[in-house]
Amino acid sequence: MKTALLSFATALTLFVTTAASAAPFDHDRDLRRMSPRERARYEQAQRDRARFEQAQRQRERQQAIERARWEAQHRRDRHDDRDYRRH
Repeated sequence: MKTALLSFATALTLFVTTAASAAPFDHDRDLRRMSPRERARYEQAQRDRARFEQAQRQRERQQAIERARWEAQHRRDRHDDRDYRRH
């Protein structure tokens, strides 16, 4: 009797844990499960995020261009370590 009860409890535990792990992690973000208002809000957030990331990439590209321009302008600066105290 004890063995049958233990095997039943083990089977039940395995069933419960398997069912819980079978669902994908982000199943609550499935667009088919959202109301139209939630879905519109989610899609707008995705568009806003894409727009922000695009602007960030453009800023980084512009900074790289400005840095390269500045380095090119200052490439010919004097760095010959002359000691001007000796005349």
